[in-house]
Amino acid sequence: MNLLKHTYDHLYLSPHFDDVALSCGGQVSRHTAAGESVLVATMTAAEPSPELHSDIVQSLHDRWANSLGGEPPAAIVAQRRAEDEAAFAVLRADVLHLPFLDCIYRCSPESDELLYPGAMDMFGARHPADEVDSTLAGALAALPPAGRVYLPLGVGGHVDHAIARSVGETTFNHVLYYEDYPYTMTPGAFEAVLPAAARGDWAAEFIWLTEAALADKIEAVAAYRSQLSSFFTGPDDLAAKLRAEGQRVLDEARATGEVPAWAVAAERLWRRSFHA
Repeated sequence: MNLLKHTYDHLYLSPHFDDVALSCGGQVSRHTAAGESVLVATMTAAEPSPELHSDIVQSLHDRWANSLGGEPPAAIVAQRRAEDEAAFAVLRADVLHLPFLDCIYRCSPESDELLYPGAMDMFGARHPADEVDSTLAGALAALPPAGRVYLPLGVGGHVDHAIARSVGETTFNHVLYYEDYPYTMTPGAFEAVLPAAARGDWAAEFIWLTEAALADKIEAVAAYRSQLSSFFTGPDDLAAKLRAEGQRVLDEARATGEVPAWAVAAERLWRRSFHA
């Protein structure tokens, strides 16, 4: 990783290694192509103890190993950190890996009991014994200042996305929220977080993507080799789904206003009026 700059034009908080590339890869490409600096802070980048075991940990590690050809790496998070660095090299952004465990690895501070051992435990309310936010706040406050800060909106209800959002809101002013892909593909998931009736205090900002920016996004997401089978059937499916998501947002933008003729896709951000 390159040495960090003293300040950045844009700071993105990514709950997991692939979240910003999947959700915001096109806009990151556009920022850096225009000479603007971008830092992506990946929250859950710590290596877990090899002694941690649960059904969900085993299931996900097996899936990630299969995506890599069936051979599990000695340190799965180290593999994912390398993928993260490769992805943001494509997008010409700096990346900082924060020392926090993914929720599937977090244990009660009073025992070795995993807090989220079940397949669906990561979706929903935070476990009362999960204290990651108390130290995460200090880590976020220590990041280089940035002109614009982007947090996950929390589509899908993943506990790490919710924690990243809530701690980010208490740490930063003037934040924007990105839509969490691929959870946006689930019918009703976006509306559950931001119902139409509750959008009076929210403003949408569309980021128009060029073909070059969309191609960079696809290449960056493809760098997450261990994650390929989690969301896609292969490289062609990856490209097709990311193009379809970009077209979905572009169509929604077209329904509310004019779209530049050169735009081939779009990403959408949200801002709350009391953060403006």
